[in-house]
Amino acid sequence: MSCIVADAGPLIALAKAGLLELPRRAFGQALISSTVFDECLTQVRSHDAQRIREAVEAGVLVVCSAPDWPVGRPAPRLDPGELSAIALALHHSAPLLMDEKRGRRSAARMGIPLVGVCGLLVIAKRQGWISSVHDVLTAMKRDGYYIAPSLTHKVLQLAGEG
Repeated sequence: MSCIVADAGPLIALAKAGLLELPRRAFGQALISSTVFDECLTQVRSHDAQRIREAVEAGVLVVCSAPDWPVGRPAPRLDPGELSAIALALHHSAPLLMDEKRGRRSAARMGIPLVGVCGLLVIAKRQGWISSVHDVLTAMKRDGYYIAPSLTHKVLQLAGEG
C-alpha cells in the first residue's frame, strides 16, 4: 500500500478545515511521527486536537515512531517534528506533506517527493472530494494559515477556479 508522511502544519490546517481524510484518500495511508502527533495536539484549539485524535483512532492517520536520523546524513536545523517527518519519509520511501520552506528545501535535497497542502487540495478537487479549492483556502487563511498570494493564484488556476 502506498503512503504519505505528514508534518504538523498541513495536518493542523486540514483539521481546522475538517479535511483530515484527504492525505489518506489521495495516498492510501497517512503516517505521522509521534513527535508530529504531539505537536499537533499542543498547537491547536481543543476541538481541532480532538479531530486529530479521532482521525488517529479511526485509522485515518497512523502514528509511527520515527526512525533514527540516517547515519552519514547531517541533520538540518529544523524543529523536532520536521526532522522526524523527514526521517519517517526517508524510512518509508514516501512523499512528504510539508509546507514549511526550510523543511521542504531540506527534504528536496534528500530526494524526498513533496506535496503541500495546496497541491493536496488540487488533487482533492480533481477527484471530486471537495467542490471548491478557493473556499478551503479562504477558510485556511482566515484561521491563520499563510499561503502566498502568488501560490494561491497558481493553485486556483490548477484547480480550474482561476
